[in-house]
Amino acid sequence: MKIIGAHVLGPDFLFHNQTIEIRGERIASLQEMATSPTTSQETSCDVVSYEGMKIIPGLIDVHMHGYRGHSCTAEDPDDLIQIAEDLAKEGVTGFAAGISTMSAERMGAATRAAVQASRQLQNQTDKALLLGIHLEGPFLNPQKKGAMDETAIQTPNPETLQRLLDQGQGLIRLITLAPEMPGAEAVIRLAVQKGVTVSMGHTMATYPEAKTAIRLGAARVTHTFNAMRPLGHRDSGILGAALLEDTVQCELIGDLVHVAPEICTLLYRLKGADRMTLISDSCQLAGLRPEELPEDVPIILKDAAYLPNGTLCGSIGTVMTMVRNMVSLGVPLEEAVRMASFNPARDLHCENDLGSIAPGKLANLVVLDDALRVRAVYINGSLVSGVAN
Repeated sequence: MKIIGAHVLGPDFLFHNQTIEIRGERIASLQEMATSPTTSQETSCDVVSYEGMKIIPGLIDVHMHGYRGHSCTAEDPDDLIQIAEDLAKEGVTGFAAGISTMSAERMGAATRAAVQASRQLQNQTDKALLLGIHLEGPFLNPQKKGAMDETAIQTPNPETLQRLLDQGQGLIRLITLAPEMPGAEAVIRLAVQKGVTVSMGHTMATYPEAKTAIRLGAARVTHTFNAMRPLGHRDSGILGAALLEDTVQCELIGDLVHVAPEICTLLYRLKGADRMTLISDSCQLAGLRPEELPEDVPIILKDAAYLPNGTLCGSIGTVMTMVRNMVSLGVPLEEAVRMASFNPARDLHCENDLGSIAPGKLANLVVLDDALRVRAVYINGSLVSGVAN
């Protein structure tokens, strides 16, 4: 199959007038329009045209907790399978299941359910790929618990992490922890040894404590600015380390509610597109209309999701929403997309297959119109949403 007529965001994250050739699940080649005319041998079934539209790589959300009434912490793998189906329609072709801090039994059950869902989704080309698990806890600082269950927060210890890793069977790719808590250094060492990316969050870490964690291998900051020691001119804290260290990747909830628009712009100017990862941090009610909200869930939906006490507990959009928001702030579309495609793929160690449009990679593509509305989605070379023009 060939896709023609569109402006393609190439592996250099610049737009080109290119033809995308797909063979099976993967991109076979990218050819400049002038060198890839449609021949008489190519039937209408072989060529799809998206004249004047833009094609970007499928987006990846490394930090989300649910969508359209389904939760990543459910013990039934069908919840995650439904999330995967719903996300695909919004241009999110891959995600990590965010498992919040809960009791050991519930975290274990949610982890096992994610493993089952991942296996079931492997052969389904009409749904987003479940690329891993993001453990948000349980090794957090109670002072910055946010919407987490304080009674379930644990003192960091390698034994608990190893038990979760065993239950995850290689699917756990990210863990958020507070690096200042007693025992955190041993947990960071174990996570890095096992190939799990360590992200610092829900933390009161000082600048020296964050620097120590970075030296040990912590590579990211979870929802930067949210649930962490604030930046002070005499006490820069973890934010000082995150903003100054070139190696640290900074998550950003780009709904313009969790972080003010001017601070989103500031983070972009300080870190650049290569060191930011856009996330939704969506709650399970994201994507629902008011009439669809369940009566038994104590969450208030406005411009974001709130607990009854006013605590923010997640966004109500997808990572595609975050891309549009960053563009509205003046960030070039090419760079906003990079923050939601290649960077998260790199966070999950799957950038060799995903995250950009390049020969040899899986054909996960999103077709956008000039208003950045999703018009079509391809996963592993198959059209799963929208229409082929």
